[in-house]
This record gives sequence, C-alpha cells and structure tokens, in this order.
Amino acid sequence: MKKHYNEKWLSPLYRGIMLSVALLFASTLAMAQLSGTYTINSASSTSGTNFASFGDLATALSKSGVSAAVTVNVVKSSGPYAERVEFGPASGASASNTITINGNGETIVNTTDASTIEFNSADYFTIDNLKIEAQGTGTGVRVLHFWNGANYNTVSDCELIVSKYTGTSNSTGYVVWSASKTGNSANAHGSHNTIKGNKMWNGGTSSAVGPYYAVCEYGSSSYSGTTGNNQILDNDIMDFYYYGMYFYYANGYKIEGNKIHKARSGTSYSYVTYLYYGQTTTNQLSFSNNEIYDINLSAGYMYLYTYYCSGSSSMPVKFDDNKIHDNSVGYYLYNYLGYYAQNVSLQRNKIYNNYAGYYLYNLYMCYYSQNPVIKDNEVYSNEAGYYVYGMGGYYATNAIMERNSVHDNTAGYGVYGYYIYYMSGDFINNTYYNNKGDYYNYGMLGGYTQTTLNVCHNTFILDDDVTYYNYGMYLYMYYTFTEVNVKNNIIVVTADAGSSYYNYVMYTPYNYQDMNIENNDIYVKNSSTNYYYTNTTNTSLAQFATSIGNTTNIEVDPKFMDLSKGNIIPTNPEIANYGQPGYAAEDYAKKKRTACGPDLGAFEFTIDHSASNFTFSGTNECGGYMEAVTFDFTNGSTVDMKN
Repeated sequence: MKKHYNEKWLSPLYRGIMLSVALLFASTLAMAQLSGTYTINSASSTSGTNFASFGDLATALSKSGVSAAVTVNVVKSSGPYAERVEFGPASGASASNTITINGNGETIVNTTDASTIEFNSADYFTIDNLKIEAQGTGTGVRVLHFWNGANYNTVSDCELIVSKYTGTSNSTGYVVWSASKTGNSANAHGSHNTIKGNKMWNGGTSSAVGPYYAVCEYGSSSYSGTTGNNQILDNDIMDFYYYGMYFYYANGYKIEGNKIHKARSGTSYSYVTYLYYGQTTTNQLSFSNNEIYDINLSAGYMYLYTYYCSGSSSMPVKFDDNKIHDNSVGYYLYNYLGYYAQNVSLQRNKIYNNYAGYYLYNLYMCYYSQNPVIKDNEVYSNEAGYYVYGMGGYYATNAIMERNSVHDNTAGYGVYGYYIYYMSGDFINNTYYNNKGDYYNYGMLGGYTQTTLNVCHNTFILDDDVTYYNYGMYLYMYYTFTEVNVKNNIIVVTADAGSSYYNYVMYTPYNYQDMNIENNDIYVKNSSTNYYYTNTTNTSLAQFATSIGNTTNIEVDPKFMDLSKGNIIPTNPEIANYGQPGYAAEDYAKKKRTACGPDLGAFEFTIDHSASNFTFSGTNECGGYMEAVTFDFTNGSTVDMKN
C-alpha cells in the first residue's frame, strides 16, 4: 500500500508558510504610512486613496502615521458627514510632514453632546474651509476640543457652529483647550495652535442659542509657564452666552484682529475678555486690533477684564488698537479693567458710541499696576445714566498717560475725565472737552501721590453748565511726596455751576505750596462764583498765587480755533512759548515742541505774522547812523495785537 508521508507533513507546513506570507502582506498594506494626496468622499468606499468618512481618515492616520506631507480634499457635494471625529497622534507628523484637510465648504455634523472634532495629542493638523457643526443640546457640546498636548494645529476659514444648545453649562464652547475629554481641567492641553479667519456662530438659529464660551483655554498655575502660545486671529465671533475669551493661567496667547459682537440673548453678564493670570514667556501676550460692537444686554453687565496679566519691559502685554463701540448695557460697562498688572500697553484704542444705564468705565488700569503705558487713546460720544469714567491709572506706579483724549461724552450725573489717584509717573499732552454731566464735570481727579508725578501740557475745557460742581484739576495731595509738577497746562472754564455751587478750577487742599503749580493758563469766564481752593477758598487767580507762593500762572483766553468741531489748537500769541522746557519733547499731534519755550497746553501752535515793504528814508547810512524804518505788519491771529 502506497503511503504519502510527504503530504502529511508538508501540507501543514505549506499552509503555515502561505498564511504567514498573506499576513505579512496584509500587515504591510495596513502599516503603509500615508503621504501625498487623498480624498474624503462618502459616495466611495474606503480604499486606495479615498476615505468614506472623517473617522476612517483618523483611524488610518492613527494606525499608520505619515512619511511625508499629506493633503486630504473633501470632495465637493459629498456631504454632509454625520459623525464626530477624534484625531489622535499620527507618527511621523512634523513641521514638514503636515496633515492638511481641505473642506471645500462641506459639512460635518455631530448630534451627540460632545465635541464634533477633537485633537487628542494630535500635532501638525490643518483644517481649512469646512463647516463644523455641533447639534447637541446637553453638557459637553463643543465644536473643537484640544486636549492632552495637542500642538501646532490650525483651523482656518471654517464655520464653527453650535446650533441647538440653549443651556448654561461651562463645558460648552466653540473652541476649548483643557486636559479632560469631558470638562475643564488643567494640564498640558496644547500649545502653538492657530484659530484663524473662522466664523463662530449659531448658524442663524434663535438668538437664545449658543455656547457658554466662545473660546476657552483652561490651565492652572502649575502649567502657566509651559503651555500656551495659542492664537485666535481674524475670526468673526458671536452668539456666546457668558465669555467671549476666557484664558485661565495661559501664556503667550495672541487674540488679534477678531470681530466680537452679538452676545446670546438672556445673558446678564458678558465677559468679552476674562484674562486671568496671563503670562508672557517666549511669546508676547496680546489682545489687539479687535473690534467689539453690538453687544446689547438690556439688564446686564459687560466686562473686558484682566487680572494679574503681566509682561516684561521688552515684551509688555498689549491691549492696543482695539475699537469698542455701539454696545449697550442696562447696568455697568467696563471697556477695560486691569488689576495688578505689570508692563501693560494700552495704546491707540478707540471707544465710542457705547451706553450704560448706570456706570461706564473706559481704560482703567487699577490697583497696583506697574509701568503701564496709556497713550493715544480716544474715548468719545459715550453715554451713561449715572457716570462716565474716561481713563484711569488708579494705584499705578511709574505710569505714562500721554496724548489721550476724552471728549463729547454725556452722563446723567457726571463725567470723570481722568482718574489718577495714587498714581506716579507722567500725565502729559492729554485733552478733555465738550463733555456733559448734569451734576458734575471733572477734568482730572488725582491725589495721594507719594513719589513723583508730572501733570504737564494738558488742555482741559469745561464748557457745559452743571447743577453742582465743575472741577478743572482736583489734586488731593494728602501725603508728602518727592515731587509734583503741575506746569504748562491750559484749563478753561466757561460753564456755570448751580446757583448755590461753584466752579473749582484748581482744587489743592493739601501740600499746595510744595507742588510746583507754575506757568499754567487758567482762564475762567462765566457768571458763577469761581474758586481756586487751597487751605481756604481763593476767589481770584491773584489770591491763589499768593496762597501757593508763585505768580507764574496767567489768565488768558486761548482763542481755540473751533471748539464746536473739536479743534482746540490755540491761536492767542499771548500764551505762545510761555511754557517751561523739559516736560514733553512732542505735543499731542507728535509735533516737535520748541525746546527753549514750548507752548502751553497739549498743542504747539504757530501764529503766521508777517512783515513786508520795509522802507528806509536815508540813502547813505554811515557807521553809527540811525533812522526810523516803516513796514507793513500782517496779524495772522484772530486776536488784537498790542505794542
């Protein structure tokens, strides 16, 4: 009988070899790293260079990684994609081996109470031109969520939509960084990510729809020095419930070029910014070039709030070039409130056409800030039921407040132009005019300085009648100080106070003889009783001069070019070149001042006098000869010249 010994032992071996080869081949296919161009198209299965869904792409990237740059094009008209996707780490991804998803305007929609797209330790992803919608109605609804160290990702030119959420959970948002998958917690959640050119909104649904946060980066003191450097740039942001920008123990972030407007209805408090313990490390912290407008809270409060956000002398925290306008609240509006900040720049901001039912605060650096620079800001045409506060350096050390303007504001009780209690530093080239308070009008409130303060080259005009008091400069220097200079200012009071009240043009009840109140033009022309207050009331400039111990201040009409149109450049040559040198190299318009005798007030001005047609009677003038000369003189000012 024939026996087939070889078949018995070779067949299993053959089958094993063939199975191993097949598995090796399949494994090689599965592990091939991605590179080049791919598509997402729901009309085709996942094979070759196509993925049927975003989830299939995420799985392939997670399993296989990349060996070169990857571009994925979402096929036009292939959506919407009903899914949520979590991108994890893709091995091989780097600054050169990036992963780019071009959305082509297609839509991904998530109906669960979770994030639509998550970046979980995912690096170097870019998503462009995709409509990303979160339709959940419960806790945890987010559009984008970065966590567990997701770095160097970009989401640009997309629509980020929360279309059905009407609750108030603080675990909801358009863009959220945190350490936890489900809530706000601190850890190394992600850095160097960019959110740029997106529209964040509710998709046009009810005004009561939208997330708790627009953007939230949630950290802790343990990680404030190691995480951050995320950027929110050029986005259109609206329909948030409580916070526009919430950055908690984050560093180096840039929030620039955004339009932030139209908070969700039913909101009582709206923090457009809540920047808490922001740090400047390798990157400069900035909230700049943003436009904030059309936030209407009929019975609420609005804040732009910073707390312990500090920079360095070489990298100050920037709050520059913002426009804040046409917002309306029922109670309090804080257009900038900065607490305990060091090295902060507040420059070239414009705040206008806002309304508050009670109090309206603008650009207030408060409580123990150091080295703030508050320059070239303009606060105008705002209104409050009670008080409008222009700008402040309250408890600010070594502050520079220069070339700012507060004008044409209206308040039911009073307008406070500049509030500089406990401030040291320079208050120079600032203007105040055409403001209207029913009861009070304060050009400047200062006092309690204990080191050095220069109040120089400012122009304050109080031209609106009030029921109670006008105060030009209120200088309550209760404590002794190193040096206080009040020089080269123009203070004009043409308004009347109430019949039983007064205009306090200069109010200096303490240490007035130690202040250098010199070379100011203090012009008063009205029917009210006018006071220059020292240890008692002085009813004339002459009495005030005797009390303070110098006679260098004058009382001359500056003859402004056109106050009604805001042109407050003087034309009267009597006050030209009357100032003391050394307090401002440039004027309000950055024009170089005369070094030896600068003009008073915020502006240098030129009087165009001319002389011509000189006539000499003699024809042969020898040495030592003298004769009368005639000439034509043209007075270029609006003031009659004398002598």
